[in-house]
Amino acid sequence: MGQEQLAKLSIVEIPDGVIGNIHQFKNFDPSRILHYELKEDRLLIYMEESVRLEAINEFSRTIEDFRNEVERGIRPEVEAFEAFEYNEDLSELKFTVKRELFDHDILAEMLEISIVEDAIKFQIYSRKSIGVQVYYLDDKTKLVFEQRFYPESR
Repeated sequence: MGQEQLAKLSIVEIPDGVIGNIHQFKNFDPSRILHYELKEDRLLIYMEESVRLEAINEFSRTIEDFRNEVERGIRPEVEAFEAFEYNEDLSELKFTVKRELFDHDILAEMLEISIVEDAIKFQIYSRKSIGVQVYYLDDKTKLVFEQRFYPESR
């Protein structure tokens, strides 16, 4: 792809180590990612602006879908969650949980990882500061009992 064509595309910069090792990147979606290159400690992926915006919507929709599932409270995989809140740039995620269920629920940990990953991808594609603060609140006391920050310090 020539420089003139690349200049018309939208660029998303992914810092090394934030969502994996950029040196191991493989383009499994060439219809969306039209070109990529490594530049210093960043992976640059080139795509149409409409594709970038679509990706942002997909990441935010996943977060919203999780919130809706928690509100419904029907599915067993969200049984440990009482509420889920987040801010507009997804830099803060607040999980209110039923401690007696949460402390023994490995699926809850897996859900956090998935949600945080989508929040970070949302930030990257939105060209926002990268960082997600996760708060766990007890459903009875409403007090924070655990706090985590992503990406973790390396």
